[in-house]
Amino acid sequence: MTKLFIVGIPRDMDEAELAEICHQYGHVVSVKIITDIESGQSKGYGFINMVDELSAAALIKALDGGSIDDRTISVRLADRQQPQQQPQVRRKPVRPAGYSIDAVSERRGKRPRKAS
Repeated sequence: MTKLFIVGIPRDMDEAELAEICHQYGHVVSVKIITDIESGQSKGYGFINMVDELSAAALIKALDGGSIDDRTISVRLADRQQPQQQPQVRRKPVRPAGYSIDAVSERRGKRPRKAS
């Protein structure tokens, strides 16, 4: 099964209409249009699961860059892994040579600590 991402679909289009359009290019397993949780209105994008890569390639070739109801649509593979960014680790600042806590305290207007 090949998953496709489609963006630019008309907001009044439902999943059955989109499935009918896509069915012309191969066997459609499922169609999911993403909607707003509160209003239930389409966000203008969704996912299409096709049976095989050949059907998916035909759909991409036919619809990518085309238009439906004067809206330009884009279709691409959704399974492509995006390179993951390395998590940023917070590191303590490196203290330069000759650094002392007393110097910092004086700069901040605080009294240096007493030695015990």
